[in-house]
Amino acid sequence: MTSVDMSRSMPDSDLARLCAPRSVAVVGASEDDRKFGGRLLKYLVKHGFSGDIVPINPKATGVLGIPAYPSVAAAGRPIDVAIMALPAEHIEASIADCAAAGVRFAVIITASFAEAGVEGLERQRRILDIARSAGMRILGPNCLGLMSPHARLALTPSLSMERPDLPRGGVALVSQSGALMGTMFDYGADRGIGFSLGASVGNQVDIEICDFLDFAIDDPNTRVIATYVEGLANPLRFLDCARRAHAAGKVLLVTKAGRSEAGVAAARSHTASLAGSYTAFSAACRSVGVMLFDDPNSMVEVAGFLCEAPSYREGGAAVFSGSGGGCAVALDRISEIGFPIAELSEATKASLDGVLQESHRHLPLDLGVLQGGWSRANIAAALERTLRDPHVGAGVCVLTTQPLMVETVEEAVKAGREAGKPVIIVNLAGSAGDASRAACRRLGYACFDTMDGALRALAAISFVSGAKPSVRGTVEPTAVPPALDGRIGRLTEHEAKLLAASAGIRVTREIVAVTAAQATAAAEEIGFPVVLKGVSKALVHKSDVGAVKLNLKDAAAVDRAFADIAQAFSTHGIAGFEGCIVQEMGHGEVELFLGAKHDPEFGALILIGIGGTTVELLGDVQVALAPVSEHEALAMMKRMKLWPLMDGFRGRPAVDVTAAARAASRLSELAAGLGPRLQEIDINPLLVGARGAGVIAVDGRATMVAGT
Repeated sequence: MTSVDMSRSMPDSDLARLCAPRSVAVVGASEDDRKFGGRLLKYLVKHGFSGDIVPINPKATGVLGIPAYPSVAAAGRPIDVAIMALPAEHIEASIADCAAAGVRFAVIITASFAEAGVEGLERQRRILDIARSAGMRILGPNCLGLMSPHARLALTPSLSMERPDLPRGGVALVSQSGALMGTMFDYGADRGIGFSLGASVGNQVDIEICDFLDFAIDDPNTRVIATYVEGLANPLRFLDCARRAHAAGKVLLVTKAGRSEAGVAAARSHTASLAGSYTAFSAACRSVGVMLFDDPNSMVEVAGFLCEAPSYREGGAAVFSGSGGGCAVALDRISEIGFPIAELSEATKASLDGVLQESHRHLPLDLGVLQGGWSRANIAAALERTLRDPHVGAGVCVLTTQPLMVETVEEAVKAGREAGKPVIIVNLAGSAGDASRAACRRLGYACFDTMDGALRALAAISFVSGAKPSVRGTVEPTAVPPALDGRIGRLTEHEAKLLAASAGIRVTREIVAVTAAQATAAAEEIGFPVVLKGVSKALVHKSDVGAVKLNLKDAAAVDRAFADIAQAFSTHGIAGFEGCIVQEMGHGEVELFLGAKHDPEFGALILIGIGGTTVELLGDVQVALAPVSEHEALAMMKRMKLWPLMDGFRGRPAVDVTAAARAASRLSELAAGLGPRLQEIDINPLLVGARGAGVIAVDGRATMVAGT
């Protein structure tokens, strides 16, 4: 996101006129298709745009046989869209010309604006001011325009427009990168995918990703939206768009740059965007039913599949192939991602009499052992009867180099459509499989060349079928406990637990002791055995320096422990020793980590994972937007890799996951209620007892900032 004011104070305009204009002015039009202005004009003509094309070139009276004008104003007629391919220093004057002529939309291909430093940023501010004063919208700068196949509009200089057609369909591409927009379109079109829209937004000075998402959600031609994001101009609006897409029955897929530090830096230099926290972004996407990808072309493949295949509802995967080896590989890979494998009912097995030998009437279905040999009729019967089975939710057709490959594809697609179930076709063959790939394109059905692609499609149908965007109600502001009123900066462990206790989370009984004598008295009051922990705002990992002493059973042990902890602070040069916390010994079966933090883009986040001293090493943490319900918190825990430890793994007692989910939900409500005042809070560990025994927070830390 650029530092330009993104408040969107200008009245919204209908992007339908941008995506299906009646007239287009090409500013910088040329007959030289090595130049952006030349390709823009060439592609508008080539792909049959039926509206008024107005070349703007002060040095020509005509371009490609079309009358040209020295300025947009000189054209003397209404212009819906002006697209500019000019040096950056000429853009401001051209924007002023368009504003004076009443142009509705200006598309700026030119780069060297906010992404190029202070001078470019100032130039970008000036053109935005001119446009806003005239009620004109700007797409770009530093974008590659857009295309709208249903309107036969190729308003982009992308070389992907060299192809002979603009395949029409239901996939909308919205991309912050113009080059990737063209690449995704070209890649998808080669695979028979049809598109409803391709839009690049560049620096998002005015029209941004969410404007096109809103358009695509309302567009009757669009079924699936595939989006490449570097930085969001309005993150919360993006979440609203995602919820609206889900309500409209449209799938939203996203590839996000900025997963790594290198990716963040590249996004910033490319479009002056701040990529933000990928962890926060992925958590936000999950909460609103958006599926994330790490590769844009893979996203487009899956988008094309979701656009044309029947929706998945429930049931396992039925694998069929002309190769036993292909079946085995597919089963292994599908099992690894956790997608269920179907088992045929006895009725289905009986229906396969005469098609397969009795010993082979099961899944995976080996088409190489059809009774009577390879034939279209036998393949059709096997696939139709298998896909009708109520236990089957989806088919996976693995093509190796085998007979009747085209016929197998045709019958698989037909059987899937008749059964109302998605069939994923993965073609592992080389050039021998080209005819069957062409058959998929002819049928308007996706074909994957690798098992990885097929697995992404399986994961997508599972994700989409289960996606239920959470509803974040109004969060009431929360007050801090009186004892912490006015506290800012890093809190001590004791203060962090006071904050947790204020949310209704059980914490250890404890007393802060400044001297060894006070510690002994506190231990006797609490009752032995006890724990001693050193107190200092400068110390985070107490156990690393010997500042934690466990299971102290008498006064003498407490006295020695206090002295040892004080010495540890001195030995390690840790400033600010404030005494020791004396606390009861907590007990539990599993150590859980609960945390919350404030993200500058998405607000409060809640984190749940397996805790203890190895939490960073294990990294088994789930993240979601806060607040979450107890049900949502439990679902987060079930997604952890080490969930079996909580659910009675190998004879261990099942733990009180209900109490753990309640604690997580309450912490999430605290974080949402405090908002940016609570920068972060960790409870680690939260000891989870056996079922019915509850939970107890035995350690914690937090950071507060001044309220606004």
